Amino acid sequence: MIWTAVDIISAVNGTTDHTAMNTMSWSADGISIDSRKINSGDLFIALRGDNHDGHDHIAQAAKHGAVAAIISQPVDTDLPTIMVSDTMQACEQLAMAARQRHQGKRIAITGSVGKTGTRMLVAKALACYGTTHFSEGNLNNHIGAPLSLARMPASCDFGVFELGMNHAGELSPLSQLIAPDIAVITTIADSHIGHFNSLNDIAMAKAEIFDGLAHPDSAGIAMINTRDQFTPPLDQKAHDAGGKTVLRFGFSDDAEYQLISVKRHAEGITAEANIRGEPIRFSLGMMAAHWADAGLIALGIVDALGLPLEPAISALASVRDLPGRGARSTLIWRPKDIAIGLTVIDDSYNASPLSMRTAIDSFGHDPVNGRRVAILGDMLELGDTAAEKHAALAPIVETSGISILITVGGLMEHLNTAISSPHVTAIHVKDADAAIALMASVLEHNDAVLVKGSQGIGLAKLVNTLTSSATEKNGDSHAA
Repeated sequence: MIWTAVDIISAVNGTTDHTAMNTMSWSADGISIDSRKINSGDLFIALRGDNHDGHDHIAQAAKHGAVAAIISQPVDTDLPTIMVSDTMQACEQLAMAARQRHQGKRIAITGSVGKTGTRMLVAKALACYGTTHFSEGNLNNHIGAPLSLARMPASCDFGVFELGMNHAGELSPLSQLIAPDIAVITTIADSHIGHFNSLNDIAMAKAEIFDGLAHPDSAGIAMINTRDQFTPPLDQKAHDAGGKTVLRFGFSDDAEYQLISVKRHAEGITAEANIRGEPIRFSLGMMAAHWADAGLIALGIVDALGLPLEPAISALASVRDLPGRGARSTLIWRPKDIAIGLTVIDDSYNASPLSMRTAIDSFGHDPVNGRRVAILGDMLELGDTAAEKHAALAPIVETSGISILITVGGLMEHLNTAISSPHVTAIHVKDADAAIALMASVLEHNDAVLVKGSQGIGLAKLVNTLTSSATEKNGDSHAA
């Protein structure tokens, strides 16, 4: 149980009738805003959106096991209902109540890249020391973050929240709602540059995550990356926002949490680091070297909370890449009557210039038995710089050992035309469906296939095509 009926009604200032079918004896084991994804025992909040109104789906929520619903207009249902003036405001009020009753530590994470993987590693590490609640999926915006906070049990020891944004002014209210003890910026890069005038504007928008550190219950700790050119202004922003302590991570000698080296091996990466001057070694079952930063952040948070490192170090060694964010599968694909052995790297969830360069570079260092095939989709939200930033990937593609490049989408055509190396066969298609149609005629046995693009391009469908009709090879899969 997360909430009693009485506590929910009090938190949202709601009203309810007391008919035989509508008592206050129920309690909620979870909270949902999607009637299709209700778990038995969930409270359903009927939000109004641009395309859907949750009030139209109360019956479906009840069918799937909802115990009650928060509504802002009368509905015909046997479910217990709580009437409020605004259901989104009610979600935020429930989130505030969850924060106010929470006696544990809260961590908020943002950044241009690496938010989800970092959140996963931090939650994995903190679970060694107590019950840990964390954001699920992509619940990191003005709706998802309050929902994640509202779902936090009162008794948990740690809450880990991922916060995303694509416009200035979005992170400040979320950070103030969560009031994190530790606020982390993974890195600053040109993701969403189409919504900003400069990289500096992105950095200052990300720095809004520090606004919640001024809360009297917060430990007031900010963590920033020493490899960012914005380290000094971010440091200043953290202090100006009310942060008490700024801790730095990265390769710099003045970082409290310093990476010394990162080595790749067959099962992942191993990093040498210093935690406040004390040498440590940690491993991750994640194949790209840049995840060492996320591991270091996780261990830095453990240290900042005054906890011993060793349980977390052992736990991190078992972490694997996430689906859509670098998970790899070694499999047998069977198009028609043939069997093709493939290694598929699924990085299809999102893409920015920095994450694309990082993924291609990592792919180029992967040990492979056959060809390297890259299927790259458009990077979105880059504004007027989009054509230039796509074409600028050509040099790293040409030096990464990629034999076959399939570009997908109108923007990626700029990369396709920028390829001049005779060692790269470049093929362009308009969309994911056209790329799927190519697979049987292009892929060969022992190919390694990198699939990466912004989520809106739909390359997850291509990954599903390769994996859903395949069988894993025994013993050598790194699928998450």
